[in-house]
Amino acid sequence: MPNHLEELYDYEKLSINIILASTIIFSVGLLLNFLDFQNFLTDFIYEYYLNPILAEKTSDAGYNSVNTMTYAFILAMFVVALAAFLRYFDIDASEYTIIALFPYVLWASFGEVVEDAKMFDASLAGYFVSPGIHFQTAMWVILSGGLAYILANKSKDETSLKTELNTISSLLIFSQFMIYSWSISNSDVVIDNDISIAPLMLIGLFSVFLPQILDKSLSAFTPVQRVVYLVGIGGSMIFFSALASYAISVPSEDLILWPLIVVIGIPSLLAYSMYTYGATSAKELSNHGLIAGILPVSMTEEEYIELKSDEKDLIEKHRKKAIGAYPVVFLAVAGQLLDGLATWIGIDFFSYSEKHVLSAWIIEKFGTAAGFTAIKLGLGGLIWYFFTISNFEHRQQHLRLLIGLAMLVVGMAPGLRDVFRLSLGV
Repeated sequence: MPNHLEELYDYEKLSINIILASTIIFSVGLLLNFLDFQNFLTDFIYEYYLNPILAEKTSDAGYNSVNTMTYAFILAMFVVALAAFLRYFDIDASEYTIIALFPYVLWASFGEVVEDAKMFDASLAGYFVSPGIHFQTAMWVILSGGLAYILANKSKDETSLKTELNTISSLLIFSQFMIYSWSISNSDVVIDNDISIAPLMLIGLFSVFLPQILDKSLSAFTPVQRVVYLVGIGGSMIFFSALASYAISVPSEDLILWPLIVVIGIPSLLAYSMYTYGATSAKELSNHGLIAGILPVSMTEEEYIELKSDEKDLIEKHRKKAIGAYPVVFLAVAGQLLDGLATWIGIDFFSYSEKHVLSAWIIEKFGTAAGFTAIKLGLGGLIWYFFTISNFEHRQQHLRLLIGLAMLVVGMAPGLRDVFRLSLGV
């Protein structure tokens, strides 16, 4: 008899249907435009979604109230649908998955800064603004994870499997190096300003050998996590090395480093504090095979609420402290603070402006970007509180991870982009 807990939830089915319907509607609008058929749907899509993206290539505009709300809604639907997808393929739902995916936050942020510096040629520049950057990021995650999944499901000994995983990781990193370094080396900015790409060449080629260098340190990762993590780290190093090439071409007096120290340092201290505060409690639960906020197999939340047992008492005793020690929580909280600090410093100290509709409204109401930072810190507190009180059923573990990942991405990714742009004078 199938386990009812492994079936799709109604809300998962709804999310999948909404994504499919949205994709069909969007495609119809584009098709009608291709057929040169004047209609409301095509005009609406271009006015609120496509034209802002096209404008972003030159003016970095791109957000309005309609697309902002749409992006937030679709992101929520995507998180729910993807959670069901990952559960179907039995992808590991441990904290290591968050760690494996974390490099792609850096990948997207560094890639956008490279585009902001106009270091990509015309062939790739358009793919590094929203939403192209998001599709690219997802492509590398799916490609690396998919290949690792196929290799892992073939019968072979552990040594051979590890060799194949490292090889495919190196090949994917090398592919990124060839694609992106070619575009960067042929960009007008690099050619016209005679920017040395030696750091890009040296660090980029070094990144190809990361799978072999980090081999023994990744023993706790599943095959999928290993390849996804390595490809993300390698790609991030390639983009970082491109930024290093740009930095050495800028007069030293034009480089501003203190925002990097503040914006990255303070959230890092917060994350470390959360981890150390809850590590003992998290370990105590782990010793009993438990994770704070995740219910035992085949137990619903209703059953847990009614439950009276020593195991439940242990969970409730430690959950408030233990929650902070999980990467899915402390990274999400730190990401919100990072974004708040980057926005505050950029606007109040360097006269940058806020392009996101809601963020701009908040800053306007407070009269200072420091108010936005306070709101972001409060949001981080709400994220911590949410995970503290939430009970995720066993088949909702992937949803738990993706909620944390979404909160991490929407905070840390734009924050890192902003502070690196500021520091490089872009």
